[in-house]
Amino acid sequence: MMLTRNSTLRSHHQANEQAGVLAIGRTRSVAEHFRTLVAAHVHSDTPIDVSCYGNSSKKNKNLGSYRAIFVIIDSPHLFDESLAVVESLRSENLKLIICVVLSGKGTYSKMKYYLAGADYCIKHSTLSDDGTDALAEFFSSEEWQRDINLVLDPTRICLLGTSKKLDITFSEMEILEAFSQTKNCILSHDEIAKIMGLNINFYDPRALEKSISRLRGKIKDMYGTNAIQSIRGHGYRLIRGLISTAYLLLCVGVFP
Repeated sequence: MMLTRNSTLRSHHQANEQAGVLAIGRTRSVAEHFRTLVAAHVHSDTPIDVSCYGNSSKKNKNLGSYRAIFVIIDSPHLFDESLAVVESLRSENLKLIICVVLSGKGTYSKMKYYLAGADYCIKHSTLSDDGTDALAEFFSSEEWQRDINLVLDPTRICLLGTSKKLDITFSEMEILEAFSQTKNCILSHDEIAKIMGLNINFYDPRALEKSISRLRGKIKDMYGTNAIQSIRGHGYRLIRGLISTAYLLLCVGVFP
């Protein structure tokens, strides 16, 4: 199927219009309280819905209407249940932003939430009105503020923006393609090393880090976004929804 520039831009714009927010808590009252915190950070006409864990286990036919879902965890004892909620949400929708809110005392494994499909983890002691700095950080993050969409074209080994084309190496193309095909948008150091053709038992971590830094810098310089983010002790994460893959060439003249 051939795409014109206008239809490409239109589809990207429509994707960014999915601005509804859903808060899911242990109980509806927990979710309702969090809803008031979210309301202080979004536009007044942004729909904010609430639900609880039990209801989230059912298939939600309206997930596509949300841009972000907050899963609120106010006790470490809810770890298994909340992790299942995140996994279920992600299995049903690969596009929406899932933000895990870790509230209250206790130790949480953020990495497990990331691997389950979460894109962001907020940690603060309580869900009180004076603990909204982390929320402000989320709503100013590139996950929420992102207003560009890039297309990875494996046939020409490049990234395509609305008006800019970035040539990349074959290895960089394979890394970005692998990122975009994972449900959690995360690749471990070893997975990236394997893609790069390195011996995963003896590769130099500094060489891998340098390669990712170079690719990140290219995208940043061309499009002004930090597309690839480091996950300490594990690997790297690509901002969800930033890059999609096109296996067919866009029609001639779409990009210069």
